[in-house]
Amino acid sequence: MNKRVPIVIANWKLNGGIDLLCSSVAAFIGKHFSAKIAICPPYIYMRDMLNFLQHSEIIVGTQNVSKYESGAYTGETSAQMIKRAGGGLCLVGHSERRQMFHENDPSCNIKVSRALASNLMPVLCVGENLQQREAGITNDVLFRQLHDGLADVDLTNKEICVAYEPVWAIGTGQAASPEDAQLVHEYIRSELTILFGKEIAERIHILYGGSVNKTNAYELLSQSDIDGLLVGGASLDPEHFMQICLHANTHAENIESSK
Repeated sequence: MNKRVPIVIANWKLNGGIDLLCSSVAAFIGKHFSAKIAICPPYIYMRDMLNFLQHSEIIVGTQNVSKYESGAYTGETSAQMIKRAGGGLCLVGHSERRQMFHENDPSCNIKVSRALASNLMPVLCVGENLQQREAGITNDVLFRQLHDGLADVDLTNKEICVAYEPVWAIGTGQAASPEDAQLVHEYIRSELTILFGKEIAERIHILYGGSVNKTNAYELLSQSDIDGLLVGGASLDPEHFMQICLHANTHAENIESSK
């Protein structure tokens, strides 16, 4: 059985407001989860969410992080700033950042290193688009994204996640089947083993993202190398997101009971 405690991350993207923040917080207040739960709101709501959740186990993260430490970089937010504000993790290289803002593997590599240096957990997003999938080069794409995005990264006493998000599945309602997703996650684990060795690779969480919902969450999490979920649209509905988190919690409790 997979012994890695599941992680579920909500990515609100450019959505939400105080109403969503309040309803989401209300859904989690007073509840204990064996699974790890994180919410990545827009930057402007991060402080409010941290204040509301200060007595909660919920992790607050960000959807991006700057590759710069400080300086004249208007509009940027550094890893150190996020950590000092109370953030616990940051997404790096989400497919929308790669597509719309021209982020690439070298810049993701810098961001991962900046996050780790600030004791902020980076979640490196990787995945192929539809054309690459149809051309049968998914593993080639992932190889480059992993080896370039994680080049020279030192994970000694550090924590990192990798999120597999097939671009063709994001927001389309066409999630990868649990079996197909598992095959890709298994490949990612094998490449992480090459990069960092078996011991470190076995403790890295590999999350699945792409049209995750309460219907497919449990079966996805049942796969041996799927260690959590990166949830987009479904996280904007607090009740729906809670159902996904409860599925993850069931898996976490099963892990605890098997020890």
